[in-house]
Amino acid sequence: MSRIRSALALVALGLFAVAGHAQTNPAVSTIVAFSLSNPVGNLVQGADGALYGVASPATSITGGVIYRTTLDGSDVRTLYQLKPDDALSPAGGLVLASDGLLYGTTKFGQAGQVDGAGSIFKIAAAGTGFQIIHRFAPVTASNQDGSPINTNGAYPEAELVEGGDGYLYGSTRAGGANGTGTIFKISRDGTDFKSLYSFAAVTSAAGSGLTVTVDGAAPAGPLVAGADNFLYGTASQGGTNGRGTVFRIAFDGTGFQVLHHFSATTADTTTGLLENADGATPLGGLLDGGDGFLYGLTAQGGTDGNGVVFAIPPDGSTFTVLHSFTGADGARPVAELMVASSGKLYGVTSTGGVNSEGATTALGTIFSIDRAGTSFSRLYSFDGKQGSLPSSRLLETAPGVFVGIATGAGSCSYGTVFRYSLAGDTVTGNTTCGQKKKNNSGGGSAGFAVLLLFAGLGLLRRRVA
Repeated sequence: MSRIRSALALVALGLFAVAGHAQTNPAVSTIVAFSLSNPVGNLVQGADGALYGVASPATSITGGVIYRTTLDGSDVRTLYQLKPDDALSPAGGLVLASDGLLYGTTKFGQAGQVDGAGSIFKIAAAGTGFQIIHRFAPVTASNQDGSPINTNGAYPEAELVEGGDGYLYGSTRAGGANGTGTIFKISRDGTDFKSLYSFAAVTSAAGSGLTVTVDGAAPAGPLVAGADNFLYGTASQGGTNGRGTVFRIAFDGTGFQVLHHFSATTADTTTGLLENADGATPLGGLLDGGDGFLYGLTAQGGTDGNGVVFAIPPDGSTFTVLHSFTGADGARPVAELMVASSGKLYGVTSTGGVNSEGATTALGTIFSIDRAGTSFSRLYSFDGKQGSLPSSRLLETAPGVFVGIATGAGSCSYGTVFRYSLAGDTVTGNTTCGQKKKNNSGGGSAGFAVLLLFAGLGLLRRRVA
């Protein structure tokens, strides 16, 4: 009953917010259009109000980029361009820690290091003091699915999270003793790294197309640090049916528990999509709703095979599907949800949507939903002009104004930082495609122009592929 009352109150808040914008037409505009490198991971807003993120090119010139942009795109700067000797391919976003520094991960090691398994770095918001604080152990073997094995994890693909103890916590998609991924903690100076948990060995047959384990495998989304001193997360594979799990683990690495095993799937005979009742392949992390429930998304499964929105309490006692995506209203969500100031949940899907003629498309959507699973709304279908394949958690920078990352298309073809406004206002943004503006009205774009001109071919984010 308490959840029902809470949900009704939130519905009222959501209706109030919608009513406030009833006479406006929401609009999407581009803050930054990328050229020759793809933005990846989630955005973070700094103390100065600017947005900070990473882009992932793959060339002999740079291993990736850390950038900063103002909310209107008038000042876009390259804070640091990773050298091949630093590390390659930042895949997760940045986290702004309590010491005021930005921390992030790269998926791979140094250029030419065939056994490299990724790194953790830090940098000041001013772009100074870049430092690799940890390199994951070299890969020594692979499991039956071809996933690399090492001592402490390989291929970190999600942003870190800071616990109340000041440590940074994260996961690797592969590596560990069984090649199925790990959960780790590290001090902010990098001197104290501990592998908290290695996911279990694969029990399914090689070549079966499934990775079955007792506890999950391949965690791809960021962890959530709960006030109860537990970390909560998802594994995109593994579990008893090979379709992923929801789990929790104490900050000290004890008490690992699977809260939910996603059920087995069947392939639709017409579409080939994998369908079930509760979803499959959770690629994004969880959201702590602050109401006693965790909320998440799956990239597959559900009644139409396009993924679901779900809710689960911290003890895993219930599991509720709030919405199954149809394709027209979105498909393959790969990022986390967020709670808006209105109390509603907002998110993106990497594909799906409709065009102006009402036909289903595959460029992605922005959506909202009440926590009770009511009033689902497809707010926007991407058409490529402001980007496509949105794959990051939305960030509300002002009431009714959201920003996010699209990894494809846009005016420069390599993705965008986009802005969605319920009130319908837009920004001009930086859409010069790496070319320095002839006048100085854009401000601060010269360094970014160098980045984009020489970054080379970008890598599409692993979660959309």
